Amino acid sequence: MSVIDPRDKHRFGEDATSLIYSHASATAKKLGVELVVESDYLRINGFEARRRDGVIEVDGITAEIDDEQWEAFITLALNHFVNTQQPPRGEALRQILFAIGATPRE
Repeated sequence: MSVIDPRDKHRFGEDATSLIYSHASATAKKLGVELVVESDYLRINGFEARRRDGVIEVDGITAEIDDEQWEAFITLALNHFVNTQQPPRGEALRQILFAIGATPRE
């Protein structure tokens, strides 16, 4: 799970990652869609993201990422799903990749 630096908790509040996971599960159940969250894999219905050897592969995009970036990606993708009831695609996906500091490969 992604975590907030303990020194920043006073500024941002407690880590809500576990709440995002539970809300995403509830949203998937409500919509009747499949949600799979594993250590190196995320699937929301037909949307799939995986990490292999430090590289994320999602919707035809690849980028080098580290463990913290992967955890941040999962958290932001699930948050997007909870808020929009759709997986991140197009511009939303590009914004998430930008937010985690991932530069897509050419």
